[in-house]
Amino acid sequence: MKANIEYFIRPADPLGHYFEVDLIIWQPQSLQQVQMPAWIPGSYMIRDFSKQIVQIHAYEINDKRHLISPLLMESCDSNTWQIHTTKKPILISAKMYAFDQSVRTAYLDQFRGFYNHSSLCLQALGFTNEPCLVHIEKTSWLNSWSVITSMAPMNIHKDGFGSYFAKNYAELIDHPVSLGHFQVLTWKSCDIPHMMVIQGATDAIDTTRLARDLKAITQSQIAFFEPNAKKAPFQHYIFHVNVSANGYGGLEHRNSTALLCKRSDLPYSELTLVQSSYEDFLGLCSHEYFHAWNVKNIQPLAFQPYQLQVRNHTHLLWLFEGFTSYYDDLHLLRSKVISLESYLERLNKTINQVLKSTGRLKQSLAQSSYDAWTKYYLMDENTPNAVVSYYAKGSLIALALDLLIRQFTQQHKSLDDVMRVLWQQHGDLKGHGIGLAEDGFKDVVLLAIGAEFKSTWNQFEKRFILGTEDLPLGDLLAQQNWVLQEQPLTSSELALQRLGVRTTTQDALVKITHVFDDGGAHKAGIAAGDLLVSINRERITPSTFSSLLDRFSHQSISLMVFRQDILHECVVTKDARKLAKWQIVPNASA
Repeated sequence: MKANIEYFIRPADPLGHYFEVDLIIWQPQSLQQVQMPAWIPGSYMIRDFSKQIVQIHAYEINDKRHLISPLLMESCDSNTWQIHTTKKPILISAKMYAFDQSVRTAYLDQFRGFYNHSSLCLQALGFTNEPCLVHIEKTSWLNSWSVITSMAPMNIHKDGFGSYFAKNYAELIDHPVSLGHFQVLTWKSCDIPHMMVIQGATDAIDTTRLARDLKAITQSQIAFFEPNAKKAPFQHYIFHVNVSANGYGGLEHRNSTALLCKRSDLPYSELTLVQSSYEDFLGLCSHEYFHAWNVKNIQPLAFQPYQLQVRNHTHLLWLFEGFTSYYDDLHLLRSKVISLESYLERLNKTINQVLKSTGRLKQSLAQSSYDAWTKYYLMDENTPNAVVSYYAKGSLIALALDLLIRQFTQQHKSLDDVMRVLWQQHGDLKGHGIGLAEDGFKDVVLLAIGAEFKSTWNQFEKRFILGTEDLPLGDLLAQQNWVLQEQPLTSSELALQRLGVRTTTQDALVKITHVFDDGGAHKAGIAAGDLLVSINRERITPSTFSSLLDRFSHQSISLMVFRQDILHECVVTKDARKLAKWQIVPNASA
């Protein structure tokens, strides 16, 4: 097969962390522009991937890829170049620095490689909707490495190096690539092949347990959207996992996901399992897998198509991320990989996380979604006081709406019915693929539940999505014979919440990272960045901070702090606020 656009990707220098990438345009425009994306879909922040370009040159070439003459590349902006051509084939050669451990960009050293094409491959403007070929080339030092990717293979070796096909640039950047050595597990869910490839784990993974649990989760989700046909929007699926000392995160793609986790998150054949950490990892897998339906196929209209040079704003991330955050844990429960007790613990954690942040009273979920680019993804020390998480509160919106629908329909319908209608109307498996308008979710809800639900939805949306009211979870849970019960804090928890700070350690001192509105630290004038020295003249160390705070919690305290290397005294007055945490428990009298 021939294509006008071809990429040649070489992991050229693992010690210096460099990829070399050639882009060939066989039939260029007379004034040809090429451009690096400024962001990657699924991660709503301008990242300017062009900053990793170390060298870039353009050449006119012949039909055998031999260089004929150099061409001038003129910068149009920081991400875009233009080249005057004679309409003969051109080659753009770029040297790319790749040393980011995250799931969003590219990484290369002597032990592993990983990349998203949006971090390495220029798009040829004017040809972004055309097919392209990708050649992943094997250099001399890669003798024992393999390539894993969900791209369509054209002519590859058994180790995965070779040529692949993408029908356009948008599809190209939706297939991450892992290179190196892997621990591999495979299974089938609803007859669809699945694979997880793991790098960075220093011990042998318990692949039997992990494959069993992942099979249960993935089968649960496939059956959720297509309970009869049990079809999925992909023919195969890959989980790319990078295991690190201390990392967590994921990025969804159309038939794969890239995940980052800690070593303690995984089950090992010879090591004791940390159950809560393992459940966190399964929840991450479940979250990114659910995105194969909810955001990769069901999309905001604002994302069709993605504009990779500018921010793509939508008010709907509470639906696409928040509802996914609700169903990720719910499918852990439904697939029986976690207990009801564990599920409730995870739900309680989310409820308390949302209720502790005063940002929920200042920013609506719709606005939080719209401002993700400049607020949620660019957090600072005041974020908890100014921003509400469309992930966390969005998941509680899903819970509340689920409970409300069950109550309204006398248990005949639930949020599951809404999500299936959303899939049927806006998922492209059935040939629709129509983006969801900013006000379009209401129509989906009413189609699923009935027009008589209109007034209830209007009030719900006004108060809790467009407004900043706290959700009436206690009342809604009570209708299902559950109680949202107030629980006392431990003395240490109470002391820390009354002070109202988050901390870290710096130079063997306790450093303030966040100061919460209306807490003791806020009223005493303590600020983010302050280093704590003493409480009532007793020295603070990271190991004694909690016990000292607890000991002096019933009186005013003198805190000595360094700010910009100058010592200050801040007096924290006695705080009589009633603080608590919340827990969902069965209604014993029901």
